[in-house]
Amino acid sequence: MTPDLAQRPFVFDLGMNNGDDTDYYLKRGLRVLGLEANPVLCEKAALRFAADIAEGRVVIRHAAIWESSGETSFFVNLDNDHWSSIDFGWAGRDDSRCREITVPCVTLPELFAAHGVPHYLKIDVEGVDHLVLGQLAGLGDLPLYVSVEDCRFGFDYMRALAAAGYDGFKLQDQSTVAELDDGQTGHRFLPGSSGPFGEDVAGPWLDQQAMLQLYTTVVRDRAGNRIAPRSRWFDIHATRRPLRASTNPGN
Repeated sequence: MTPDLAQRPFVFDLGMNNGDDTDYYLKRGLRVLGLEANPVLCEKAALRFAADIAEGRVVIRHAAIWESSGETSFFVNLDNDHWSSIDFGWAGRDDSRCREITVPCVTLPELFAAHGVPHYLKIDVEGVDHLVLGQLAGLGDLPLYVSVEDCRFGFDYMRALAAAGYDGFKLQDQSTVAELDDGQTGHRFLPGSSGPFGEDVAGPWLDQQAMLQLYTTVVRDRAGNRIAPRSRWFDIHATRRPLRASTNPGN
């Protein structure tokens, strides 16, 4: 790896899936660690990013992130690979077909120790996102930006991020991502991809209280009842930088 490449910001793509997010991060000049538990998707990514891997821009690790290292069962969804998960209830929803395999597993602190602390941590690891967020607490050095796919545990996710030290939040409507493009590269986001991150997510950074106000107006009420239609789904973005913009979600 050249000294110039070593200085580029690093992104952890946890739940790399088909690699569309990794492709975007590379276009932005970032280095990427792609973590993926599905071995078939890892093989496809190794072919897709062969040149980037050879030049040190991409590292692919075949593993599931978990509460401890070693091995664990992983359920590959044969109907929708986005739903594959360590949690069978999560992977097999809607009576979809699954195949159980054994995969290596790793913790977030182990990833940080092996690869360094990333500039941005993307978390989309169906059914175990809460474990990743819980492992952020107590770590001395943290990513500047974090995103996590929202689900019925969104309130818990925001509490975990705040407990880890994050004090700025944004809500990204993932159902609109395919309507967006990146102004710097001209990259058009594909349906199902995570889309922009950090400062490029629309809107000001909100403090935790204002984010809760927005979330309970748009996504689900404080009793957990969903407000948004099923056609809309969301990512929660967070930063630990001091807030520079208004915290009023109406602005």
